[in-house]
Amino acid sequence: MPELDRFELERRLARILSKDLQAELKKLLDMLGDPPNMSNVPYSYWQTGWKLIAKHIEPILVDFFIDQAMAAMDEVSITIDLAVINTDAIEWATNNSEKWLQQAFGNTYEGVSVLVPKAYEEGWTIKELAKQLERYYSPVRAEMIAATEMTRAHTEGRRAVEKRYYEQFGEHRIAIWKTANDEIVRKCPECWPRDNMPVTDDVYPPAHPRCRCRINYIAEKFLTPKQKEKWQSR
Repeated sequence: MPELDRFELERRLARILSKDLQAELKKLLDMLGDPPNMSNVPYSYWQTGWKLIAKHIEPILVDFFIDQAMAAMDEVSITIDLAVINTDAIEWATNNSEKWLQQAFGNTYEGVSVLVPKAYEEGWTIKELAKQLERYYSPVRAEMIAATEMTRAHTEGRRAVEKRYYEQFGEHRIAIWKTANDEIVRKCPECWPRDNMPVTDDVYPPAHPRCRCRINYIAEKFLTPKQKEKWQSR
């Protein structure tokens, strides 16, 4: 089964997110009114407004999770019921989207709570307020989220297969952190020290926004001396 094009999926995800975020900005501005008043926005919006975005993005995350799970199965020549992998993918995508979208809406709420009173006090126009709010709804933010969450889907698809591998064979294989090994990642204090080393602290990619690292699994007997030293010192 050919692997999906991660970067095409990432671009699709970014486009969907960007469109949805812009729609949410318009919705928020309409609710705030002119002059803007924070009390016009029901608190329930911040608690549930993310659900439509989740509905739009979860299918892409599910597809990439399954794609990476299939690739991992091919690498170790095992067969896992696709219904099981599909259930794992849907459960992960639902829970993960809910978690980070709630956090994103919470961060936005905090920012808006500061900016709206400031806009009122300083006499901003709605256009001026919208410009200040753009940081929370911009295409740049959408691209950052898309890159980060595609990395997470890559990781979790492979972790799901590893869990099933252990259930089938009773063999615990070790996650090895892989980077792009380029000039950018060599400057990353989070990822570069982990490059080609075992995961020993239960931290998996993404380590930070826009992280593009990944994990591979190997049997302990195939660890290099340096990898084995770190693994045994955990």
